[in-house]
Amino acid sequence: MMVSETGDVQTFLAKHPPFNHLSDNQLEFVSNNIFVAFSKSGNELNLKDPTAHKQLIGILVIRSGSLEIRTEQGVLIDRLSSGDYLIPSLLYGDIDNKLHIVVLEDCLYYELTDYAFQTVKNASKELAALSDADAHRIQSHAADAELPEQHIHQITRETFLNRYVKDSMSSRVVCADPKTTIREAAQLMKQSHISSLLIKDDKQLLGIITDRDFRTRVLAEGVSDSVAIEQVMTRSPMCVDVTSRLHDAQLKMMSEGIHHLPVLDGQNPIGIITLSDILRTNNVEPLSLIRTINYAHTVEDLSAAAGQVPGLVVKLIERDTRAVEIGEIITSLTDSMTRRLLVLAAEKFGVPPCDYAWLAFGSQARQEQVLGSDQDNGLLLPDGISAEQADYFRDFAEFVNGGLDKCGMPYCPGDIMAKNEKWRMDLKDWKTCFATWIEEPSPKALMHSSIFFDMRHIAGNVELSKALHSYVLERAQSNTIFLALMCENSLLHSPPLGFFKTFVLESDGDHNHTLELKKRGTIPVVDIARNYALSVGVQALNTIERLKAIEQTGAMSKEMAYSLIDAHEFIAGIRLEAQAREYRAQQTVDNYLDPKELSPLVRHQLKDAFHLVREAQNAMKVRFSGGIL
Repeated sequence: MMVSETGDVQTFLAKHPPFNHLSDNQLEFVSNNIFVAFSKSGNELNLKDPTAHKQLIGILVIRSGSLEIRTEQGVLIDRLSSGDYLIPSLLYGDIDNKLHIVVLEDCLYYELTDYAFQTVKNASKELAALSDADAHRIQSHAADAELPEQHIHQITRETFLNRYVKDSMSSRVVCADPKTTIREAAQLMKQSHISSLLIKDDKQLLGIITDRDFRTRVLAEGVSDSVAIEQVMTRSPMCVDVTSRLHDAQLKMMSEGIHHLPVLDGQNPIGIITLSDILRTNNVEPLSLIRTINYAHTVEDLSAAAGQVPGLVVKLIERDTRAVEIGEIITSLTDSMTRRLLVLAAEKFGVPPCDYAWLAFGSQARQEQVLGSDQDNGLLLPDGISAEQADYFRDFAEFVNGGLDKCGMPYCPGDIMAKNEKWRMDLKDWKTCFATWIEEPSPKALMHSSIFFDMRHIAGNVELSKALHSYVLERAQSNTIFLALMCENSLLHSPPLGFFKTFVLESDGDHNHTLELKKRGTIPVVDIARNYALSVGVQALNTIERLKAIEQTGAMSKEMAYSLIDAHEFIAGIRLEAQAREYRAQQTVDNYLDPKELSPLVRHQLKDAFHLVREAQNAMKVRFSGGIL
């Protein structure tokens, strides 16, 4: 039936591409030429046959529910949900593949007639450009789907991994003064057809207010609409630079639980990017998998989603995705699983009786996880918890650690997990632990505790985590004996090179005549970056981010810092490629590599990378120990 409530339709369309580029008159024209339709889960839509509808469809827009597009062979081309759209003429076009559109969840959608769509498209350059981009995307995906299964790339190099924020953001910036009233701000957002408003003075961006903020901070709290918007806005909002890659914005949103990021050029806001923008740009596998994780209702659901991770990583490697990006994606998935398990734990045992902070250590903290990474985590509690509260968090932690194990993140061999009461402590006891390691260090104790100095907040009360992290940085930076011993321990992880720059191979049973690419490849660089970061108070955790920050402090030369970054990425890339080959061959995924599997050129480059790491270790030895170790 033709939609009668055109105002509601117009408001909805104005928030979503490609219609957010249209004028009010164009939106009104579109709304008056839309039909509403509904289809049950499991149905297949036939958009090619005009006799199945009122007339030929120009564009279909999903209001609620979801659907997916697959080839005749069952290969997934795209998955769409609320706010997404598809253009039937592009979907079928000249493509020989027969594509199927299947409703996943009961779906309410709008059908705009082809005549109306072509009319407004001819009057809008933005709409025409978006249609051309969609044509290229759909045809690329369908062409890929014609390849044999093992060569299918659902998303080509035009994925979010190779796209930039500027390509997907809304460049229409609407700002308000902090003294603007709540009512005036709401009216401005309604008139501008936007879901977020930037709050700015003459000099800088001060805050942001969103539709959700109006519901939770104004209506729900009964705040008067005459109050200044600065009283309810989110202050100092997280932002993203216009030169950032799209996946960086996505990871920020996922990790912080936000849906809007102002886009800055220097200090000047030039756009807004939302989670919907990213999902709509390309419904690629990592984003789709994170959404599946976030809606999992049981540990079994999470485990099924986690089973897709190795295959996804192999695909990313085959697309020549950088090792650092793959590490961030794997870690983002682990973070999402952890947070979902925390929610499920609260459903099982009841709302936590007090604040807590779930901490990640090691590679998860650094966002450098690989296939087969085990779990390293702890639980930080407020001081003075009761015995009853302690019992609650014991069961709580055992549930989460057990769930992670079922999701393919095995228990830590060293038992560094929140279910171990040794690593489930209040703030005072955590500080005591770190104080002992820093102020009364011993080589053996630091050998086992270095992992804790890579510590990142995952969920709960972030102020607890900040208090502990600040305490650690302050104590570590001023203790030269501690730094010297940390340096000494890190030198135990030496690159596998002999005196004449030849490989020193392992002689350990099953791994005889191989290179260990973790302990003797990437870990030495991780150790170097950690030691320098602790010595100058750098807060970054990721190895590459640490090295860049260290160089900025002057503690390391630019040449050495960026050479180490290149070496780290090169070694990590070889390690990931080796793991992908093992996974495809259905072998145990580990960190070992027979150098004979590499070409002579790559072997030479790997030796150069190891040699550079050894030089950096020598420089670290001089800096922290005066050459006496």
